[in-house]
Amino acid sequence: MIKLILSVILITFLFTFVNSENWMVQVGNAGKTVFIPDNFDANAGDTVTFNFVDGTHDVAQADEFGKCIKSALPDAFNSPINTGNAAAPPTAVWTLGNAGPVNYFCTIHCVDGMFAKINVLAAGAPLNAPGVKAAAPPATPPAQPSAPADDLPNVQPPKTPSTQSSASASTSVPVSTETSNNNKSSAARTDKQISVSVVFGALILLIGYFL
Repeated sequence: MIKLILSVILITFLFTFVNSENWMVQVGNAGKTVFIPDNFDANAGDTVTFNFVDGTHDVAQADEFGKCIKSALPDAFNSPINTGNAAAPPTAVWTLGNAGPVNYFCTIHCVDGMFAKINVLAAGAPLNAPGVKAAAPPATPPAQPSAPADDLPNVQPPKTPSTQSSASASTSVPVSTETSNNNKSSAARTDKQISVSVVFGALILLIGYFL
């Protein structure tokens, strides 16, 4: 019986891991004290990334919708106060736990009506009004160590006509762009394959365990 319970818990966890989404909420907009969107559905296990794009705001969880009082829960979500930057917005990430309504507000502008909610449904449940999916961050290649100046070879580049250099440069740009796009697509497929492999591997281990 204990084996069966542990197996169900493990499968549920893996299902949530593979199917979780990352939603985006914009904090502030052109001088307005708003959350965009201010009401949407999500699943337990999903994450919400708050992008501070304008003004000075924070995000604090509340026990009641529209109440400017921080939640009494010991693990309530509270972000630091951030100054918005549309070009490179500061972010705060909230992992949604159990199913049920989740309320939050800006402690600075709550009296101005800056509060919102998320309808958290059970993991895997269909969403009637989903939010805005956050874009996956681009893959960053590892930094390459630079060679000391003394070790650099003293080689003069060959002189070539300027017209040949211009033609070479113009043809190299599309290749670089295409390579970058292919790398991003390959990385996305690899992440999905890893997630699926983890689930199938766990299921095989469970079957072998019972046999």
